[in-house]
Amino acid sequence: MNIRVLTLSTLRQPQSVSVIIPARNEETNLKKLLPSLLNQSVKLHEIIVVNDDSEDRTEEVARESGVTVVKPDFLPSGWLGKPWACWNGANHSSGDLLLFLDADLTLEKDAIERLCSEWESSGGIISVQPYHQMNSASERLSSLFNMIVMAAMQCFTLFRKKPAGAFGPCLLIDRETYTKIGGHEGIKHQVLEHMEMGRVALSQHVKVTCFAGYDAVYFRMYPEGLKSLFYGWCKSFALGSSKTPLLPLILSVAWITGGISLTLQLPFLVFQEFSEVVVWCIFYILYMIQIKLLMRRVGTFTFLSALWHPVHFLFFSMVYVWSFVLSAIKKEVKWKGREIPVSEKGDV
Repeated sequence: MNIRVLTLSTLRQPQSVSVIIPARNEETNLKKLLPSLLNQSVKLHEIIVVNDDSEDRTEEVARESGVTVVKPDFLPSGWLGKPWACWNGANHSSGDLLLFLDADLTLEKDAIERLCSEWESSGGIISVQPYHQMNSASERLSSLFNMIVMAAMQCFTLFRKKPAGAFGPCLLIDRETYTKIGGHEGIKHQVLEHMEMGRVALSQHVKVTCFAGYDAVYFRMYPEGLKSLFYGWCKSFALGSSKTPLLPLILSVAWITGGISLTLQLPFLVFQEFSEVVVWCIFYILYMIQIKLLMRRVGTFTFLSALWHPVHFLFFSMVYVWSFVLSAIKKEVKWKGREIPVSEKGDV
């Protein structure tokens, strides 16, 4: 299976692009993202950082870079933080195209040119799951999550149909379409606001195209350590699976179940017949090869990550179970100091 990645063709009619960055305590990340935006191959109409009640130097870093800073009013009842920040940024912008970026991204010099080129070809919404750069062993535990997210959004050629929604870290949409589908106001209460925006767009016959950020858009996820990574994925994963199209969901569940089954058999191999051990080894190697091939376009996963895939399956299982507990039983998730009540559908 191949993964759809951003390509570059000559822009026929370059549009004015407003970049909108919702930022809550993103001082460190903005020091990386803003220089990459100021060095793009296409001239940006404006860069807007929305200071979402930050307690660090987020606003100062943004102003020092010479970009526009927006400070929204107090979070209204019924709104979640990120949709409110994006909505305020969009209302303060004036470009033809709106590019919503998470603060932890870094872009290649021609990344926005590629995004605009894809939008000229397809229209609607262009969304990108960034290429995952990892510098620690704990960060590499995100491998299965990244691949399953890609499958759910149908970036693999096997699932080249309508996606389940849109990716959140990098989303490009024209102003007319944004207004037509209700923008972030229509999804103000959604924990997975990006996925829901894509679903709303598709329901109104707006095309949504999802890409991998390989060689164009990068990020690091949860570099703070294992605790941050665990709760970060718990925040949304069980909710996301409930909105995944049936075919990718069935195939993903079957694939994950196979991997977990291999993992659970590992301690009992010493009690098995030689032929059974050989069969187990064959499936183990097949999983290892497949994971390694898929990883190369998803992130900087090493060969050891593929070799030790049972560890990844065990970690995935723990995260998924706790994510289900949070969303279906406790009906509450906590992120960046805020407690967010949710139902099984992701509503407040």
